[in-house]
Amino acid sequence: MKSSAITKSGLESLIHSKNFRCFFQPIFDVHQSTAIGYEALVRSPFEPPTFNPAELFDKAFEFGLLAELEQCCRRIAIKQFVKLGLEGFLFLNASPLAIEQTKHKASSMPAMLRDYDFDPARIVIEITERYEATDENLLKTGLQRYRDLGFKIAIDDLGTGHSGLKQWSEVRPDIVKIDRYFISGCQHNIVKRELIRTIFELGKTTGVSVIAEGIENEDEYLLLRKLGMKYVQGYLLGKPQSEPETQLPKLLVEKPLQKDTTKPNAQFELSKLIQRIEPIFADISCKAVYSQFKAEPNLKSIAVVDDMQLPMGMVYRDELTDLLSSDYGHALYDKQPIAKVMRPVSLMVDEHSNLDDVSKFITDHSEFDLHPEFIVTTQGKYAGLASVRSILKMMTEEKIMHAQQANPLTMLPGNIVIERKVNQLISHKHDFQLAYFDLDNFKPFNDVYGYAAGDQVIKLVADVIVEYSNKHGNKHNQENFIGHVGGDDFVVVFQSGDALACCQEILLVFEKRIIQYFELEHVKQSGYFAVDRAGNYTLIPLLSLSCGIISPDIEVISSVHDVSVQASKAKKVAKEATRGEVITLRQGTNGQKPELGCINQANVAYLRN
Repeated sequence: MKSSAITKSGLESLIHSKNFRCFFQPIFDVHQSTAIGYEALVRSPFEPPTFNPAELFDKAFEFGLLAELEQCCRRIAIKQFVKLGLEGFLFLNASPLAIEQTKHKASSMPAMLRDYDFDPARIVIEITERYEATDENLLKTGLQRYRDLGFKIAIDDLGTGHSGLKQWSEVRPDIVKIDRYFISGCQHNIVKRELIRTIFELGKTTGVSVIAEGIENEDEYLLLRKLGMKYVQGYLLGKPQSEPETQLPKLLVEKPLQKDTTKPNAQFELSKLIQRIEPIFADISCKAVYSQFKAEPNLKSIAVVDDMQLPMGMVYRDELTDLLSSDYGHALYDKQPIAKVMRPVSLMVDEHSNLDDVSKFITDHSEFDLHPEFIVTTQGKYAGLASVRSILKMMTEEKIMHAQQANPLTMLPGNIVIERKVNQLISHKHDFQLAYFDLDNFKPFNDVYGYAAGDQVIKLVADVIVEYSNKHGNKHNQENFIGHVGGDDFVVVFQSGDALACCQEILLVFEKRIIQYFELEHVKQSGYFAVDRAGNYTLIPLLSLSCGIISPDIEVISSVHDVSVQASKAKKVAKEATRGEVITLRQGTNGQKPELGCINQANVAYLRN
């Protein structure tokens, strides 16, 4: 049936007969790996479909039957939800216009819920962007009626309409959904990525749950999880179905927090902290598990796995003891399989995870307050358990070691960490570029202005390099590594992005900011008189940065020494180059003229004046 063929009487008949199918799309908690609720979606009862749902609602709007159609769909959704025995929240779409209409009073909902013995606290009214309200006060009144009934309020498609953030401020929802537009391609778009991060943080600050909807590929999912996402919805995870999925797809559950060898603490090995506690299978009886806990007083938790050794859940001593100690506990549960009472797997990391990721994992999960143990996996399979206490101890030791190896002036990683970083890249065959920065005419500056001023300049160099290396790294979703070799020498290791453009910007910004460290007279004459390295009293130019970039052939180099030799050559050529030039040297270019990346000299002159 085409939308143009739908008549008012035909629509009224359709509403009266309630001749619709209801599909449910799951919304998952990525930490628990289970569905926390389902969004109800109306579909045609026939195959192929006789109407398009969006067109049907447009016709209802045209005929003034929007509130009646939505009410009909709600009854169908609740009836089917109860029939399927689905757990969690039921998300029901509601347009602002229908909410404010007098025929759409929430007073009809309690009777509907009583008919199906449905708890009002499990209802989420999801405000859509379609059919905007004509009276904001009536909308607020309608929403308050729903709140008074115990319903939760959600804002759908945050970001697509002009009123999204305004609604967040005025409606004070319990839940917001980030629109698919911002999710699509977010792994390639820094603006989308930062907006999503901001929404997640705003949700935490205001106590609002944030759902990322419309996730359709794995790269989107992995980035969102890294940004702190907890609740997800999308075709990748579960399509709308008459009998929806209740568990997050195993392939996504088994995706570990990936090891990141680009960070100084990547030598951290979670495998050293694993307790090799034998897991149990899901069909073992509760009585047998209880007996095992009694026989091993120090055993606090046991992992439950399937036949493939894939984690399914956890059993905790205190919870099982409380359950069996309750009235008729043993009678009810002794013979039941442990799968009936276990907690679904949620706290799980790969044994090769990076310490920073494990640290964030721990701080993001309040569950650790009660159960300070989690599952460790190897390629998705059970490897053992680890305790939060052992992780925190390792983190403390790591921070102490990092502080001992950092430069005391800038607190950037020193030579030991730099060498470790480069060795990691070489051993893993990861291509990289290394930029070597060095101050020109720094000794005369110290002689004239003093060592305290010199330290301030070194801090300035560090600040500029960190700021702009991170800025360029964020564009490519890659954290550049920054190290302080010592004195006025710094290195930046790039694994992606335009190293030349980044270094050019660093030199240009430094040229601008260094002016404030000189006396006005010295700025006007573009220098000051002092003794140079040859012992001559002469005009010394204002401080500037030299930069040489190398691109080692990862198939040829075998050690940090090889990289150091190339970096020294690049530094030498850079210091002999024209002020403001970034030199790039590639392995195998001996005897060839190095490539130059020049800052616009007119810009430099302008910045000095």
